[in-house]
Amino acid sequence: MSTKTIVRVLAVVLITFLSACKPRLLPNSSIPDTKQNRAISEFMENYKTAILNRSVSEIMAMVAPDYLETNGTADPSDDYHFSQLQKKLDETYSHIKEINLRYHIQSIVRKENTFNVYYYYNQHSLIAMPAEEKWMAVNEVNRLVLKMKGRSVSSGFEIVSGL
Repeated sequence: MSTKTIVRVLAVVLITFLSACKPRLLPNSSIPDTKQNRAISEFMENYKTAILNRSVSEIMAMVAPDYLETNGTADPSDDYHFSQLQKKLDETYSHIKEINLRYHIQSIVRKENTFNVYYYYNQHSLIAMPAEEKWMAVNEVNRLVLKMKGRSVSSGFEIVSGL
């Protein structure tokens, strides 16, 4: 065999080997398919469904009683808790006629029994304005903070921050 042939064969073998080692990723994500990630991905799909349904009750059922939203600021005047969340969601969804939503989970960072879920989303909403209806688009990266309901990921999750 010539040197070129040997190099080509080794290159094909190496490429085949490396492609076989690539972890399988979950749909709508850049995260490997593990039990923990699969459970979080399923939770995110349920969250997406609740948003598409514009169902405040479904969303509230996914939120922890100790929910706290700081809006990413140090100013406590814009913070709100679980007890204020339903009113905010009711106000928001009362103006929305239709929602289209896509998301992509970029990463999940575990800290004890909480998980920071970083995801990119693209949302188009038909908003009822005083004079007319208008489509609005939001494209952002968000962090949703989840905590386990029990001792394992199979117990489910609750949202503690990030709506």
